[in-house]
Amino acid sequence: MRNLKEIIKEGYENLNSDFLSFIKDIKNIKEIGVKTLWERNRLKFLIMFISIFAIFIFLLSSFGLSKEEVLSKFELALINGNPSTLAQYVKVENEKVSSKELQPLIDGYDKDKVRIKKIVNELRKVGKSGNFTVESRKGFLKEYYIDINTINVSFITNINDVDIEFSNKRFNLIDKAEFDVIPGTYKVLYTYKTEYGDISESKIVNLMEDETVEINVDGRYITLYSNFDDAKVFINDLDTGLEAKDVKNYGPLPKDKDIKIHLEREFPWGKINSEEVLISNDQYIKLDINMVNDELNNMIDEKVNEFYFSSFEALNSKDKSLILGATEEVKEMVYNYINEKAFLLSNNYEITDLSVEIEKSDFKYEDSVYKASVVTKINYNIYKKILPFFKTYNESSFILGLEYIDNNFRITEIQKVEIE
Repeated sequence: MRNLKEIIKEGYENLNSDFLSFIKDIKNIKEIGVKTLWERNRLKFLIMFISIFAIFIFLLSSFGLSKEEVLSKFELALINGNPSTLAQYVKVENEKVSSKELQPLIDGYDKDKVRIKKIVNELRKVGKSGNFTVESRKGFLKEYYIDINTINVSFITNINDVDIEFSNKRFNLIDKAEFDVIPGTYKVLYTYKTEYGDISESKIVNLMEDETVEINVDGRYITLYSNFDDAKVFINDLDTGLEAKDVKNYGPLPKDKDIKIHLEREFPWGKINSEEVLISNDQYIKLDINMVNDELNNMIDEKVNEFYFSSFEALNSKDKSLILGATEEVKEMVYNYINEKAFLLSNNYEITDLSVEIEKSDFKYEDSVYKASVVTKINYNIYKKILPFFKTYNESSFILGLEYIDNNFRITEIQKVEIE
């Protein structure tokens, strides 16, 4: 009886001979033909096919992971904060995504082992936890993966036309915008452009379920008060197109920039500006215009002089109608204030000094009428025509009330002030 060594040697030699014969037939396929090749080597082809198929199954099974292995890989990827590894075991709405797209998810769990293990345990028990579901692709072999459901995020704003940067998206927000995104932590950057500079701010939002993100532009809002509601409003020397009465909760204005505001108004005696002030953190701003300028002072001075000199002419002529720029009531009153009854010979009146004390006077705009309350002081002499060297010195102060009527000031009131 032959020993085992001889049997193996003989088998090897026969197998080698058959293989060489098979190779030789393949090389001579043109001469012997496909049919002859198949008939001679039918068993060899079958053995080769079975071997290749077995190798394929082995390799496929070695690459395919079980459900438990996928869960473990998923857990480790989240705990280690590795988006590249995570991308191998998850899909989003059953579609493959890049590791970059998964970074917000990594940031959202922030290597929190307690939260991550809780999710994995739920997936292990019931196959679902929050936005995560264990799925498998049906086929010759099961391929397990974790499917991630997207969430809906809505953006709203308290003011339109805000530029938003969110994830890989850039958009202009008007009223509302909606997106489906992978759950996670995101950075939101907004920019609102104004004539006075941009307002920009960023914030971190943690989005793990459907949520609404409100963008409130963080700027200054001002309300303006003025003695002239119809004055034009200038911010940083730019005409806003608004009047003082329109500036109610006006904004937003950048907080990190120096912004100045002033008013401008056209008066009958010229254009006058308010002082320019720096907008600070105060919401309410009181900004008045001093309506008095040199031109107004000249107009008042001219009108007062005209009134008094014409009054003295009227006294000397004994004709009240000669008094200029005053109402009939005022003409009567000034005539009676200065006129002294004379016996036998009539009096003459002459002005020696006249002054308008602007600093003690008051100017205002009331019921759409410019009004002034002007303090005046007059020095004058009374004498007889035939005795011009004998004069009586007098000094009087009057408060004149003036109103701007028909493009001119008119004296509507007069009040004598007693001098102590």
